[in-house]
Amino acid sequence: MKIVDLKTDNRKDNNNVGRAIPVFGWRAEGTERNIRQKSYRLQVWKTESPEEILAEPFPVWDSGTVCSSSMANIPYEGKTLDSGSRYRWRVECALDYEDGEKNTTEEAWFETGLFSMDDWKGCFIGETEDHVYHLYQKAFTCERKVKKARLYVCGLGHFECWLNGKRVSDHVLEPGWADYDKTCFYTAYDVAGQLENGKNALLIKLGDGMFNVPGGRYVYFPRTYGKCKLLLQLELLFEDGTTERVVTDSSWKMTPSPIRFCCIYGGEDYDGRLWKEEYLSGDFEEDDRWEPVVCVEPPKGKLTAMPIEPLKVKKTYFPIRVEQIVPGVWLYDLGTNFSGWARIHIHTDGNRAGAKIVLKPGEILDETGRVSQKVTGESYAWTYILNGEKEQEFAPDFTYTGFRYVEMTGALPEGQHNPEGTEGTKAEDTDLPVITGLTGEFIYPDAEQAGDFQCSNELFNDIHQIVRQAILSNTKSYFTDCPHREKLGWLEQTHLIGPSIMYNLDVHNLYDKVEGDMADTQWENGLVPDICPEYVTGFGKWHQGFVDSPEWGSACILNPWYVYKRYGDSALLGRYYGNMKRYLDYLGSRTHHEVLHHGLGDWLDIGPCTPHSQNTPVPIVATCIYYYDLKVMKETAELLGKKEDAAEYEARMERVFREYNLQFLDDQTGRYGNGSQTAQAMSLVAGLVPGEMEKKAVQQLKEDIIKRNYAITAGDIGHPFLIAALMKYGLGELLNEMTHITETPGYGYQVVNGATTLTEEWDGPEPGHPHGSQNHLMLGSIEEWFYGGLGGIDIIRQDLPFGEVRIAPQAVKGIDWVKAWVMHPYGPIFVEWVKEDGAVTVNVEIPPNVTARLEGPEGCIKVAGSGRHQYCFAV
Repeated sequence: MKIVDLKTDNRKDNNNVGRAIPVFGWRAEGTERNIRQKSYRLQVWKTESPEEILAEPFPVWDSGTVCSSSMANIPYEGKTLDSGSRYRWRVECALDYEDGEKNTTEEAWFETGLFSMDDWKGCFIGETEDHVYHLYQKAFTCERKVKKARLYVCGLGHFECWLNGKRVSDHVLEPGWADYDKTCFYTAYDVAGQLENGKNALLIKLGDGMFNVPGGRYVYFPRTYGKCKLLLQLELLFEDGTTERVVTDSSWKMTPSPIRFCCIYGGEDYDGRLWKEEYLSGDFEEDDRWEPVVCVEPPKGKLTAMPIEPLKVKKTYFPIRVEQIVPGVWLYDLGTNFSGWARIHIHTDGNRAGAKIVLKPGEILDETGRVSQKVTGESYAWTYILNGEKEQEFAPDFTYTGFRYVEMTGALPEGQHNPEGTEGTKAEDTDLPVITGLTGEFIYPDAEQAGDFQCSNELFNDIHQIVRQAILSNTKSYFTDCPHREKLGWLEQTHLIGPSIMYNLDVHNLYDKVEGDMADTQWENGLVPDICPEYVTGFGKWHQGFVDSPEWGSACILNPWYVYKRYGDSALLGRYYGNMKRYLDYLGSRTHHEVLHHGLGDWLDIGPCTPHSQNTPVPIVATCIYYYDLKVMKETAELLGKKEDAAEYEARMERVFREYNLQFLDDQTGRYGNGSQTAQAMSLVAGLVPGEMEKKAVQQLKEDIIKRNYAITAGDIGHPFLIAALMKYGLGELLNEMTHITETPGYGYQVVNGATTLTEEWDGPEPGHPHGSQNHLMLGSIEEWFYGGLGGIDIIRQDLPFGEVRIAPQAVKGIDWVKAWVMHPYGPIFVEWVKEDGAVTVNVEIPPNVTARLEGPEGCIKVAGSGRHQYCFAV
């Protein structure tokens, strides 16, 4: 039995803690049964290295013995932490188990970031024109042995940094996107191992990212927070106790960057002739190509330690097909739609400097077999200009897109024929550059996987994979709607698909960051706009709902609640309670007779008038969300001890409940509005159906689904509520039938028609007429049923206290077995069941410190603590 996974602010070995009051967490591991934590003790010391912990007898914090089972979200309560400092912490836990008790101890460390602008000693340097980029270099010497070296960098929009010829990390597209007028992130790196005795050199490359989008090729919406800029600080602590700093100032030099064009929406042009390996060396002598840097105005936003896991290249795809589609144009099919970039390896004869290779990525092909960018942004491309080397490599630095195919011109794939040469002449025998390798690199956060699902139905497994692929493709430094056309933070998906996302990925920190984005973007009147950060404003000719729709802005209220339910983190509710309250008051100010009438409604539901809500009246959708907000705020106020607020919200709920039912309920039939799937499901899940009408309302929902032959009509907003309603009322067989359908638009339809990621519209991969984005996560709520229904691990919508879970698998027709696991903050929960001879055998593994209610169709069979358990029920 031991303590593992010690985390500070939800990250192991966190080297850039940006909050003055971090939180701590850990979990227990052991084969013993019924492990429970009785108490813990936390101690924190300030130290520069692990071996110094015993040199300081007095910790900066000692919690003393705390009688509590809590292992997560424990706030620091000691002396004020210092900026840029290393701390080591120890947790001692008293654990009970079936046959006795044990005390166990484990240690970890964290480092604080730079809390104040006074901690930064340099100035911003950078560009003064659009589409002009430089490399920035600083040479310095280290004559003493380095004990500690920390590098802090704020490079806007994105940066790459080398120290003595090596990248300081494998992170990409750093730092994260934000409302740069309010928040600008910086990152931190331990670079002690890269420093050399004597001469050293730092080199930085910058790109625009979301910070500056001036246009020039495809751009969804031009905007700017300024030109590219850089602030860097290298803190050196030597073995003799002395310190030095290297900071950005007028002593730095710059030279033209190989990046000639860079746009997060339009692609990147890179001139390999302008990159010199010697630039990376500390021995490099500057010549007349280098000039003094320009000091520039700092950004408006507050410098803040980046609070989320970094983006990395997490997976590589190789072509499944390479073919020439017209003379000189080659198509690479990577087999799967994903978000990232392509990397090429090139062989030349050494005499091709100045030649161009153009890569045009896309999700779909047109009728001629060429890459089509009609939905994702015409003219997006990566262009590489060759230098004089025989072996070269290229991948873009500061732009990415969603794609499956790459159209390549200007070179020949290795082993292919020269279209302009003699028949049979291979690429290796021509003077054209040869692509010796092209791969696709999938980029998403370096966050822990939080679960997985598999069952005997291969269609369901395929659906799970395309949803997961869409989630990963659209998880960056916020949740994007799509990884190409817009790359915007549309908010509705963050709460509607929140449970599905949280089943698959540990997104605790990312949801915290997204809530900060909403706080930064919130208007003075309390409105939270549909997109945060608010990179697109007004929309001019478009529907006003694209700025203000209750189903989108309500992420401000619902996201922290789901974080609390999933991760046990009530601090997020407390930190942003004021913002949540202001938004709720704003919605209240827009009601007429307690009903909201504005917004986009059930966006992209199924019918002839796509994309606007057509099956369900907008006031039903908007008011259900408003009532759901009130319910969550009432529970939040009670949790935070705000009794007056809770009473006010309860009174408002009663008024909305009464008026909603007066206006929309047919009390003869139980229909709301026109009785659509969305109207019935949202009314039921939000809690707006009177008790005496509940059976009728559920029956109306069932009848609508059956009479439509189990076809989906609900859209972006309604479908997650449809899933939740059918799960709540034990109607898993209906969900089973609906998910099996392949002839009409839905999940099965997408799979059988070749989708490798979830598409924007239910019928997005329509044969012969693919339309909309082919990589969207907003319709991915089926994961909630896969994990919480078929797998039976309902850990978000359940009403049990944190540390207790309900395991209630649904053994529906046609499914013979299910395997699922979900990472609870206290450890993984495993469920595996098999159906045989009219009975279901369920094997469950419960982590330490968690209690589980093991249920069958008739209710609870037994209550179990940690360990492995088996139980059975009849079907």
